[in-house]
Amino acid sequence: MLSTGMYVRCPADKENMAEPRVFICGQIIKVDEFKKTVVVKIHDPFDYLLFFEDLPKGIIEVPQGSVDRCNFFIESTVVYNHERCKILSFQKAKDGFYYYYVQNQSNKRVVKVCEKEVIASFNNGHIDPCTQLGRYEFQNPCWYLGRAVVSKSMNILENSIYGFKELAGSKIYLMPHQVNSIMRCLQESPCRYMLADEVGMGKTVEAISVYKIFSLNKSNAKALVVVPTALKEQWKSELLLKFNIPEGYDSNNNYLLVKSIDDITSEDLGKSWDFIIVDEVHKFLFSEREYKKLHVLSEKTKNLLLLSATPVQQKKEEYLDLLRLLLPRKYDKYSVDEFGELIGKQSRIIQKTALILDDLSDLEETIQDVEKDGEDPHESEDCRDLIEEIQSDLEEICEEIDDQKLSDLLKGIDVDSDDMGVYAIKVVISYICGNYQIESNIIRNRRKILESNDSDERVMASRDLIELTYEANTDRNVYEHLIYEDLAKWIMTGLEEGRLEVETDVKPLLSAFFSSPWAFEECVKKCELEEIGGKVENWLESEQYNIDHIVEILDNPDEYAECYASRLVVVLNALFDEYYDKKVVLFTNYEETFEAYKSALAKAFPEEEVSFFGANMPIEEVELNAYRFQSQDECRILLCDYTGGEGRNFQCADYIVHIDLPWDASAIEQRIGRLDRLERDMSRPIVYSVVVHTIDTFEDALFKFFKDGLQIFNQSLSGMEIIMRDINNEIVSAISADFKYGLLERIPAIIELANKMRADIRKEQNFDAAGFIYRPMYAELRRLIEYYAENENELFATTMSNWASLAGFHGHKNKKGEITYSATSFVAKSAINSQLIPPKWNDYINTNQNKFLLQVQEAFDKKMARKSMDRSIKGTFSRKLAIENDYLHFFAPGDEIFDCIVDNAINSCKGCCSALAVKSSITWAGLIFTWSIEPNNIYIMDNGVSIYSMSPYRNYLLSEQVTCPVSLSNEDSLDDETILREYRSIVNAGFIKSRTIHLGKRGSEAGFLKDEIEGRNIDWFISKYGGENWNDYVLDARKESYEKAVEVFKKKSNIRGAREEMERNLSARVANRDYYGIDDDGIEKLKKTQEVILEAMKRPRIRLESAAFVMMVGEEND
Repeated sequence: MLSTGMYVRCPADKENMAEPRVFICGQIIKVDEFKKTVVVKIHDPFDYLLFFEDLPKGIIEVPQGSVDRCNFFIESTVVYNHERCKILSFQKAKDGFYYYYVQNQSNKRVVKVCEKEVIASFNNGHIDPCTQLGRYEFQNPCWYLGRAVVSKSMNILENSIYGFKELAGSKIYLMPHQVNSIMRCLQESPCRYMLADEVGMGKTVEAISVYKIFSLNKSNAKALVVVPTALKEQWKSELLLKFNIPEGYDSNNNYLLVKSIDDITSEDLGKSWDFIIVDEVHKFLFSEREYKKLHVLSEKTKNLLLLSATPVQQKKEEYLDLLRLLLPRKYDKYSVDEFGELIGKQSRIIQKTALILDDLSDLEETIQDVEKDGEDPHESEDCRDLIEEIQSDLEEICEEIDDQKLSDLLKGIDVDSDDMGVYAIKVVISYICGNYQIESNIIRNRRKILESNDSDERVMASRDLIELTYEANTDRNVYEHLIYEDLAKWIMTGLEEGRLEVETDVKPLLSAFFSSPWAFEECVKKCELEEIGGKVENWLESEQYNIDHIVEILDNPDEYAECYASRLVVVLNALFDEYYDKKVVLFTNYEETFEAYKSALAKAFPEEEVSFFGANMPIEEVELNAYRFQSQDECRILLCDYTGGEGRNFQCADYIVHIDLPWDASAIEQRIGRLDRLERDMSRPIVYSVVVHTIDTFEDALFKFFKDGLQIFNQSLSGMEIIMRDINNEIVSAISADFKYGLLERIPAIIELANKMRADIRKEQNFDAAGFIYRPMYAELRRLIEYYAENENELFATTMSNWASLAGFHGHKNKKGEITYSATSFVAKSAINSQLIPPKWNDYINTNQNKFLLQVQEAFDKKMARKSMDRSIKGTFSRKLAIENDYLHFFAPGDEIFDCIVDNAINSCKGCCSALAVKSSITWAGLIFTWSIEPNNIYIMDNGVSIYSMSPYRNYLLSEQVTCPVSLSNEDSLDDETILREYRSIVNAGFIKSRTIHLGKRGSEAGFLKDEIEGRNIDWFISKYGGENWNDYVLDARKESYEKAVEVFKKKSNIRGAREEMERNLSARVANRDYYGIDDDGIEKLKKTQEVILEAMKRPRIRLESAAFVMMVGEEND
């Protein structure tokens, strides 16, 4: 029954109104029962009809029989109460009207409204694909097959955990531990967490991701990012290039400011902030002034993310100071002794769990060995003994904790099960490790998580060391040798007399000396050391000679053998001789050294091979050089000064040359981390540190200290970052005691200290890692991410660009897979069938990110003397290509080009229904239905719960589409799996015109069925398969496929797992509160929320995505 205010789909095909393929959506303003017509108003609130001159406008009158009731697409934009709103969910009420939950795009409020009150655009009419099928509205197979690929990936994004879509739109690889961290931070309000991942695990990515998702549903919010001065530009760069978040105001009027700790003003301290991020917070613990600033800011903000080195229990004072910043109301009242008692409680659990984890590892190895010998592990005495020992230790922990849920899990260990209870043991361990942390708002991701990958695929790079040495003596490089001897005497005398301080006097001079004579000269001037300064001139002249004659020196090593006792020559010779075909990044901490090496490199190598990244260079030149290094194979050398190439990714390189060595291990780690990143291509699995140092000098001792004491060039600091201050103090102490031998003598003690610390930290690492990797949710997260990665492939990228071209948005693709779109890419005439709405081009290219990328691209084109394509943007749909190149735009969720293509493919009825014949390896004909599932969001919101509360559990509900065939002709009695396997291969092959026939074509094009099809294709189809029973067949087939889909969803969803995860979370919160005696006010609220979420999962909504008649023609029948 049609009524005024309802929305209907109306035919709008000027070519053929009798058999329309083009439709528009409008709102009924009058129903004429006498004439059997409806008067419909075509809304155009966003002026999209400007692109489509041939579509009806204003008010039209059409026969009732030609219109269909329609609803709006989820995530589409409508107008309610004069403001833009996003459709979140809908349901049809008993009165026949659709009711929608809509979110106001300005203030982010969510309300429930009737369709009568909504203004929806002409292109927003969704109908059931079976309606199209019943009416023979068959679209070209190229649309259908393209949509099948796009919708498969997008369905994962739209129907997975909250924020996954936004993460997919960023220039990052998606990792389970990062997604889990982001999910945890966002599932409760306020968001106050410490991200204490080990180095290299992507804390920055997690923090920015949390803020990005947080800000999407906020307006007028003020956010502050506080960082060490050296990291300020890096943060700005990561925000803009990886996440497209500029400083200043965004489209929701949210304001973001990035400041160094020194730049924080009293005005900043007096403001109330909505979100604050503090990076490297552990470095501010030892400055009373800086710590007080952060404490004030913490009290002034509702939402807070602290990024810290992983706190360790041995440092309980620092641990407590961090917690006082995180949750001041909770921890300011604790004394160090009181907090020490909590530490002691957790320490006992960690120690016992460490033993259990060792036994578990032994058990799994023993089971494997027994099975290799062809025996039954259940009969093995060794296996039984290990299990008894594990169970006994778990019972001890259980008795101490007194947690009923843990007792129930422990009882669930069945030694007689197929795996001898190993999985159940892991679940118990996961429960203990995941829930018995002192503070649940600290998230610790350990590198061990990445080491636990079940496949053989490497996830993190390994490290190796290459030494370059030279000797300065009375025969070769005599000036450097003599100056060092004088400097060493001056230092030893000064330290003995007590007039020198290592930190302020000795360290600057030594660091500069072991960099270059230019850096040393500058330092000597500042220190006013006349007794040493007079001898530097000869050393400078000697090294300047090497720069001036570097080409001859490298070409004739025998003739210029004396010159090879020079740091500069040794480094350039390695680049010239050893690493001539490698990408190499060189680091120095000194501007003077940077300038000298810049001059030498420019003389020694062709211009196209070298690039420079320095603080004193024009920003345009710096960006151009970084672009060249990332984009051009021939640009293989990048020289960086103390800025360290801030914010740029250099994982395209394999070698890092340390021209000089910092005294701080964390600084070395930061350098290596420029190459050793999660985004690194693991086909190149090793990062090489090339360290140049002089023999038998202080630098030699410092190098051995780092190499043998901390092993930093061969492994990550991995959890030891927070004790680096102590290590640095050891260096200072050793030099103060004995400049000549002190550091070397301390190495054995440092090795012992480091090994002991590593052993203690390893127990904490295993404890933290087990809480995650043994948790059932981890398996669900990995499955989600791996499934999405499988579908975000070359086929997806090609399909996206092909769909855009079909829909009238044409890009230019090069051999690298990069696509360029411009203002002239959109052709309205081609777009009328699809009704694709292009981006507003001026707004698009004037976003901060695109303006930046265009400037760099134009500078590069100018340098290469080639013309830039006017007002164009070069990018890619490939995540791998985008991550490898900071300066290549990423067409991904959230980008206007990507979204306009996806919106056209998913939020339109184009490609939802088709009829095709295709060459195949089997012979079969029938209907193929594709279904998706989502939780009952209407039920969630009706009960006053945010749909984002579903996030931790959404992945227990199948996020993959389910495809079900219903046979019409199946002479070979093929089973569903065989049919689906062939169907998937057809979809994956894409539209191939010579192998595919459009059976719904309103003209004649028989292709390989020319012997069967006469006349128009559509007429042949109707005569062979259609007729008066067609609609009944379609409806029966729909019902049959729906029942099949329901069974698959039931089988592959894990509602029980979701319930158990909820129970684990709830009971752990209660037990943790009781065990540590810490207040937790959110338990009751969590319980009620879980009840609603579980019920919404039990009564999901299953939606038909597409329906098609597919005729698979066996090759032998061709």
